[in-house]
Amino acid sequence: MTCRQVAEAKDGRRVTCAGIVLVRQMPGTAGVVFVTLSDETGICNVVVWPSLYERFRTAVVGARLMLVEGKIQRSPEGVVHLVAERIIDRTSELRRLSEDQVPLPGHYDEIVYQRPDSRAPIHRHPRDVKILPNSRDFH
Repeated sequence: MTCRQVAEAKDGRRVTCAGIVLVRQMPGTAGVVFVTLSDETGICNVVVWPSLYERFRTAVVGARLMLVEGKIQRSPEGVVHLVAERIIDRTSELRRLSEDQVPLPGHYDEIVYQRPDSRAPIHRHPRDVKILPNSRDFH
């Protein structure tokens, strides 16, 4: 589902949603992790309970593109959360969203860049590398 479809889904429905990770929060007193995902349709608020966090810690902490399977929880006030049951790091799929070959975290030594004015390869520092694709806004 898209983030908008998750926001409109019925309480208790099992869904799968993927998006770019905007925010990770772990309030000290809450005992849970909140993740905000974004796609071209909006945002999705994900709740990760402590036991699940321990199982999927690497994905929760490191994913830039995250796939979440879980259950919709809708409050009487209309606040919607996706309560995670399974989390998959899909960061490697970001490369497919861009026309350029873009290096991903941990893969910098495998990427060789070409200087536009010569055929000699150059290597760039990871901080100088664009990770996310350009915006696809049509406004």
